[in-house]
Formats: sequence, structure tokens, C-alpha cells
Amino acid sequence: MTYWYQTPNLKNRLSKESGVMAKKHPQFKLMEGDSQLDFAKKGSLFWAGKLRTNFGNVFNVAVVYPENYPYGEIKAFVMEFMKEKNSKHMYMDGHLCLYSNTHDGGKSQGVGMETTAPTIVAWTAAWLNAWEVYSRTGRWPGRE
Repeated sequence: MTYWYQTPNLKNRLSKESGVMAKKHPQFKLMEGDSQLDFAKKGSLFWAGKLRTNFGNVFNVAVVYPENYPYGEIKAFVMEFMKEKNSKHMYMDGHLCLYSNTHDGGKSQGVGMETTAPTIVAWTAAWLNAWEVYSRTGRWPGRE
């Protein structure tokens, strides 16, 4: 079986993303999924690392490429929330709701050729900060 990251043009794209990740998020490492992981199947790629919030808390994050990358949605998971799977702005499988398809007219923001893992890591950091405000105040900051 050939995976997306083994094709020449996407192999180059992964190399470029890896360079950006090394500069912007050096604490993240590229890993391969396996049957032991709920969030990343065998053969899939994901970035694993830690994010520290403005409140000083540290969370373990995985940013998972879809099988049909770059056409599918890159998903972000926070390991500390994987058992909850019922938090505000989180889907049933545990991945975070980082953007709204209703506020942009259903244009599937976050899906497509322009979305990258470094972008999703930055959005995840913003999500974690919003979650901490919500957990303290009961109100999600910004537009819902």
C-alpha cells in the first residue's frame, strides 16, 4: 500500500511542513500511527508534542494527517481530553472543533490544499486557551 507521504509531490510538501514545524513548533515530533492508538491508524502520520497555555498548563497534543491529505481535514487531539470526548467544541471521536463551517458559509475552512499541520498546531494552542477561559468562566470566548 502506498501512503500519501510516499508520493513524490506530497513527500516534498511533507518535507516543507517539517521545516516549518521545526522552526515554529520544535517541541513536536513526526510519528507514525499504529493499532494501539485511538486517534492515528497504522500508516498514518501525526505530529506529537506539548503546548503550554497562557495559564501555564501543559497539554499533550497530536495533530493527525488524514489518509487523503492534503484534501481531507487535519485533526487535532488533546490526550488529556481523549476520555471525555464530550467537551464543548470537541467531536465524539475526541478531535477538536477548531473552526466553524457555518460562520464561513460552509466553505469547509480548515480543509484543503492551504491547510497545514503548523497552522493546526497554532489553532490548537488558541483552542486550549479558549477552553481554559471557558473552564474558569463558563463562557467560551469569541464567536461560537
